[in-house]
Formats: sequence, structure tokens, C-alpha cells
Amino acid sequence: MKYQLVLQWPCSSNADYDRLISLEETIRDGLGEVGIVDGHDYGSGEMNIFIHTDEPAMAFEKARMLLDLGKDFGHLKAGYRDFEQDEYIAIFPQGTKDFSVA
Repeated sequence: MKYQLVLQWPCSSNADYDRLISLEETIRDGLGEVGIVDGHDYGSGEMNIFIHTDEPAMAFEKARMLLDLGKDFGHLKAGYRDFEQDEYIAIFPQGTKDFSVA
């Protein structure tokens, strides 16, 4: 897999951590061959799910469908990077210029 896709939300409570685990399991169970969930991290005011993929846009769309992002996910950000690069490319929400992982 050539890219790391990151799905990122703000977090502030233990309930957010429980939600992160649930989201990660949903994606892991439904992503199929478009990517592999490589884990998560939680802290510094954000929670992230990491996905290895050769097709970051397709993997994002698949994850987005699995999570039904119309429900309370207004703060989601997503970006990806080539494993050989340090800089991320923002892909969601549309128009976002910068994306980073703390």
C-alpha cells in the first residue's frame, strides 16, 4: 500500500474514545480490499483512524458511506500522504487547505 489515509475528529472525553473504537471497527469490517485499517490514536484534542491504501479517494468515499457521515460528523477532516512524504494532502471537507496529525 502506497498511501496513508487519515480520518480525524476533534475529541475531548472518554465517550469520544469509545466512539473512535466503534468507528474504527465499522471501517475495518466494511472497507474490503480498497484499504487496511492500521489502527488509531487519541490525544492532543484529536482522534485519528489510519488506513493504508493505494487509492485514498476511493478508500475515503467507502469509509464515508460506511459511517453514514450525515449523522453528527460535521467536524470530520481527512487527508492522505504518500508513505515516502511527510506532508499530507487534505481531501475533506472540500476546500480545506491544510491537514496535519498532532
